Amino acid sequence: MNAPRQGLFASLLIVSFILQTFILVLATTHQLNENRANQGQLITSQLVTDSLSELEPANTVSLALLAGRFATNPNIASIRILDANNQVLATGGMSKTREGEIFVRDALLNEKKIGRIEITLIKPSIGEILRTQWLAILASFIIYVFLWLVYRAIARPSRTEYLTRINREKQLNTEIQQLTHAIEQQKHNAALVIAQAQGSPHSQKIAKDPKQEYQEDHSLALNIQFYDPKQLLDTVTPSVSTPYFNLCQIFLNKSIELCVQHYKLNCSDIKTIQAFNAEGTTISILANKPNAAECLTMISTVFQLLSEVLYKRYREDKRFVLQTRSAISSEVEAMQLSSAQAASRLVKQLSAKESAVHLPKDLLKTLSTHYELMSFPSPTNVLTRHAFMINGMDIEYAELAQNIRTEILKAK
Repeated sequence: MNAPRQGLFASLLIVSFILQTFILVLATTHQLNENRANQGQLITSQLVTDSLSELEPANTVSLALLAGRFATNPNIASIRILDANNQVLATGGMSKTREGEIFVRDALLNEKKIGRIEITLIKPSIGEILRTQWLAILASFIIYVFLWLVYRAIARPSRTEYLTRINREKQLNTEIQQLTHAIEQQKHNAALVIAQAQGSPHSQKIAKDPKQEYQEDHSLALNIQFYDPKQLLDTVTPSVSTPYFNLCQIFLNKSIELCVQHYKLNCSDIKTIQAFNAEGTTISILANKPNAAECLTMISTVFQLLSEVLYKRYREDKRFVLQTRSAISSEVEAMQLSSAQAASRLVKQLSAKESAVHLPKDLLKTLSTHYELMSFPSPTNVLTRHAFMINGMDIEYAELAQNIRTEILKAK
């Protein structure tokens, strides 16, 4: 049971240590520059004062002894004493070839220039500065290592938290398996019904397209699709995508269950035209059912909230996840589209987390009392010209959607 984001915390500590060391070197360099400037001015002033009596007339022996005495300072790289004609009279220093900061001062006697003093003070390199600060750098390194070890000990999840997480994952896997089994059983039952219908002599009618059937029944359809501009779905294996689709289906089923309870409908009123797969999902309800449009819109809203929670959590865990978009539509007679076909076509015009509706005027009027509807941008056909984007909702419906979402997450 490792601490969460242990590697990220270690990276932050490393960056912090490097920055601290860099700032320490800068501060030390600045302090040394100031000290060197003050020291250079004091030494040149003192050397000028001591050499005045030996420059006029020039006493090279005394000046050499004087330069040698000052050159014993370890910070001095070289000393040059020159006469008024810039002729070198004496030199000194243990590191004459080393570069550094040069301090120059004229020697004046009765306001007459009789010579010049040049002193070069050693400018320490970065390596020398690091060698002088090795104790502080080592101490800070030990502190950062100690912080990393403390974080590993404190942030590591307890055994209770670890077991709780394992239990949640097991519960989620159980729900996914149950849902998968239910879907397979439903497909099997549907296949049996079709086989029986084809074998019956009384069944002479051609089977209708489910979407066409709902169109004749004047249904409303909700289509939810994944927003996948980078086509990531094509890059993942079924072992990754299938559990993700099943989890989305669980969230949708629970959203339907709680929303139909609130609007006093039955779960059987909601028909699943297409369960979650790479193309998304489509559900439908008869338009003449009371609160049909409000119920579908709330299902869409709650699922979008759940999808966003799932997206953030899976992104943190670096697992495959996509954002979703949704659309609700009635049939479009002018384009000969059923409600399911119209919703599927409308949702393709949306981006992540967006929702749109295409409904008759009376249903739009009812929705507008609780939802903020905005005309569809850049309409290109009859469908989009009469469609509206959902741009928000009132406080009552927002709290209802949040409460249903919270109840589903707690139940999970």
